Amino acid sequence: MTEFVRLIEVGIPLNLEIAPEFKKIISLLQQYGAIEKKQARYFLGKKFQIGRFEPTKKGYGFVCSLFNSHQKDWLIEKNYTQRAQKGDIVLAKNITKARLGKTKAKILQVLQHRTQNVVCYLEKYKLDCIAISIPNEVAYKIKASQKSLKALPSQTILKLNPQNGEVLEILGTLDDPKIDEIIALNLYNKREAFSLQAELQAQSFKEVQISHFKERENLTHLPFCAIDPVGAKDHDDAIFYDQDNAMLYVGIADVSHYVTPNSPLDGEAKSRGFSIYFPHKSIPMLPRTLSENLCSLKEGKNRLAMVWKIRLHKRTKAVLNSELFAAIIKVKQKLNYEEVDAFFETQKSTTIKKPLQTMLLSLKELTQKLRKNRLKYGFDFTGDGVELELDKNLELRALSFESQTLSHQLIEECMLLANVESAKLLEQKNAQNDNHLKLGIYRIHPQPKMEKLNELFGELRLLGIWRDKAIPKTKMALHKAILEIQSIAKRAKIQREVDKLIVKSMQQASYASHNVGHFGLGFEAYSHFTSPIRRYSDLILHRILKDKVALNENKQYKDSLPILCDQLSLQEREVAQIELDFQDRKFARYLSKHLGQIYDGIIVSEKSPLIVALSDFPLMGARVITLNGQGVKYQKARIRILEVNLATAKVYGRMVKIFAEGFGGENLRISEYISQKRQKQAIKNKELARREALRIAKKNKQRKQNKIPRKRKKNR
Repeated sequence: MTEFVRLIEVGIPLNLEIAPEFKKIISLLQQYGAIEKKQARYFLGKKFQIGRFEPTKKGYGFVCSLFNSHQKDWLIEKNYTQRAQKGDIVLAKNITKARLGKTKAKILQVLQHRTQNVVCYLEKYKLDCIAISIPNEVAYKIKASQKSLKALPSQTILKLNPQNGEVLEILGTLDDPKIDEIIALNLYNKREAFSLQAELQAQSFKEVQISHFKERENLTHLPFCAIDPVGAKDHDDAIFYDQDNAMLYVGIADVSHYVTPNSPLDGEAKSRGFSIYFPHKSIPMLPRTLSENLCSLKEGKNRLAMVWKIRLHKRTKAVLNSELFAAIIKVKQKLNYEEVDAFFETQKSTTIKKPLQTMLLSLKELTQKLRKNRLKYGFDFTGDGVELELDKNLELRALSFESQTLSHQLIEECMLLANVESAKLLEQKNAQNDNHLKLGIYRIHPQPKMEKLNELFGELRLLGIWRDKAIPKTKMALHKAILEIQSIAKRAKIQREVDKLIVKSMQQASYASHNVGHFGLGFEAYSHFTSPIRRYSDLILHRILKDKVALNENKQYKDSLPILCDQLSLQEREVAQIELDFQDRKFARYLSKHLGQIYDGIIVSEKSPLIVALSDFPLMGARVITLNGQGVKYQKARIRILEVNLATAKVYGRMVKIFAEGFGGENLRISEYISQKRQKQAIKNKELARREALRIAKKNKQRKQNKIPRKRKKNR
């Protein structure tokens, strides 16, 4: 559904050959009069929205945008929900009268059900026990005796069937730090254990013998190396660069050889979609027998791989030609980012083997040139990755920030190149006499919408970074403007904050069967090929490209791609939410033991109530909901922690002090920005107060005019 919504937002050409599943949706929308035809394209009518339904504990709910978290939600009152459940994708119609401010709507039909159990905590209400859902705190009756429920510990966590209140599982109690991982996984119906059939299938494979794979190209003589984080066990990729011939080899684990369609392993991988990474462990997409052993490109082991052999121009580094084939490779040495960075800094190493040292220096030169060329069309944003460190009891101990170094960039550019070549092959090479709909699996990132660009450049003007009144409208003009903005922000030492504003204005990247390009990276076609151990999208792409290389075709398989891409996009967002939810729970658990303490932070949301992101170690990034105070974004604040809800992972505090300046206090641009924002806010509040006074006066006047005088009682 997400791919369909993206297509109809820009308009689906009437003559475009689209997937049969999308044709059914268009037909359904036409029945409700929700389709408009303009400029030979289908658009969704202005009064309609396809979005995600989020209920509240009071019975009403909201329809939220599938992509834009900053777009206003549509209010759905109790009588208009059509029994939609949390997470359902629905078609809604705006029923707001023009003079009213809040958008009220009704749900016409549920387009896509999201059957999901709910995670709840047990709470006593009067004399009975009820279940309160996490995180939106909707109350559910429980199908169990009150006697058995009262015997359970306080704040017990349950998994419940929302339809009938049946208790499916007792997960634990809130006072146990281990419950944080269990809640985060169960909120999205994820599990760690694999089915017995999948485990048995994974264990049935034997170590790779070269003699058993004579049809594959033997590249075990080439000194491939793998570069990953310290402690990584699932190595998807390895690289080798032949400097003399300007030939880059990118070897990717051939997971599709082991995980065949409709097998137990395939079912598990498809239902999971992605591996999940916590600070203390990973929840792999495939059993560890494969993900950390037979599929992992381990040092000194023969491994099956799909290899991109890419010949580059020696001077410009442009791709001259490329070839994808099945091979056997052997990683000569497994390295980590830290030791490669140390080698780049000193050009000396006692751990990296001599032949690899020369190769890495040549590859660094190549990838920096590739990066420079790529940034002529794409972007590079400063990351804000936070890595939690936990103690033996799984409680927050410390925190560190991830930064992108030369070694990270080296691997990134090699992987980007392989992904681009995969997308090109997906588009260009087709089966013999293939007149069928040419669908694939692309990683897409549409261009930002004009209303978001208006907001972005409005903020940048206040920061004093954008002086021009005109907003760039063409793709190249926008790219040039953003690069100029980043350059100014870097000199003003506010690059991280400005990058966040720019990223916020952009649409979310997703998977799609129809290619629309990747705006952020600047590629006309892009896909995910390089991580099949941990992403199902890459595994599927391997299967498709193998068919294309062999000039085979599976029409039924192609027709299922739009639905699969929707599922992958949803699973990707779920995994990101699981990892973020786990992080929030660890912050909340830490702060629950520090009630009453005061911390410094920065206001990150101006909406009421204000949200402050803490800046004190080890809580950098922890978000606190304030119960008082007025401020603007980037303003420094001091806050006292008052309450923590461990079930919802929400932290509440009271503002102790709001500073006139921003973070650090030394940045003039931020201080000027805060001053201007406060002035604008004061003017806005004054105008709102004036309008409210006029509204009340008008209402009182109408009451007086409409008042009917009472008849006097006759004397009897």
